[in-house]
Amino acid sequence: MVQKSRLRVGAVSFLNTKPLIYPLLNAEIETDIALSVDVPSRVATFLSEGQLDVGLIPIIEYFRAKPSGTNFCILPDISIASHGSVKSIQLFSRVPIREIRRIALDTSSRTSVALLKVLLAERYGISPAFTTCAPTVIPSTALQNRQYPPFEAVLLIGDPALRHLDSTEYSVDLGELWYKLTGLPFVYACWVAREEACLGNLPQVLLQSKARGIAQIPEIAQIEAQKLGLPETLCLDYLRNRIKYDLDESAIAGIELFYKYAVKHNLAPTCRSLTFASS
Repeated sequence: MVQKSRLRVGAVSFLNTKPLIYPLLNAEIETDIALSVDVPSRVATFLSEGQLDVGLIPIIEYFRAKPSGTNFCILPDISIASHGSVKSIQLFSRVPIREIRRIALDTSSRTSVALLKVLLAERYGISPAFTTCAPTVIPSTALQNRQYPPFEAVLLIGDPALRHLDSTEYSVDLGELWYKLTGLPFVYACWVAREEACLGNLPQVLLQSKARGIAQIPEIAQIEAQKLGLPETLCLDYLRNRIKYDLDESAIAGIELFYKYAVKHNLAPTCRSLTFASS
């Protein structure tokens, strides 16, 4: 008898994903999947290359990906989103935003980089040059250190951004800026499957994990705060009030509008649409 292959599922390793995967990591839900965690850019690459069947990937990668011989579909009712200030997507700057000429980008990020470029063009009318930096960079130090390549601002995402809140003279919360521009939620990531993957009951398992994980947010905040060296109050507020985990009509509208802006600014290919897996 041929043994059925386990679904290879990849998730983002940041704090904001923990309510979605915490019950899976702790084996609270019986399931036969191989779950791994990594930074968003690598999860997207592994899914596109076929090393994963399902991944929690940056939404820009859903539109950009062209996996050979397959298509992507979004699993319904789950996302990582914000309806305003998100805290974990921050542009740190030593000059007013309109005076920025060069920005260092966290190499973990893809959707946030695209979002930043859209917002700088649409809100501030600027298109600065870009370089890269490690997620471990300390903005307040890097922006003053002449040993670094000259740049006026640093984009950090996820846990590193939370560590450096209010550490520079100027900063922009990209979730808040998007909401002010559009009045819509911004969706940073979704569960996305390769079309040929046999999902079985995985969509239901992920929904069950989401429901249990959200109920466990106080516990998650306490545990992860100790691991990350962050205040528990910050982690609790972040998971409970900043991050939203649904994929409702307004969130989908936010994705569609972001895609239009991404195409306008040559950040995504044209003629892509949202396709959803059956729940």
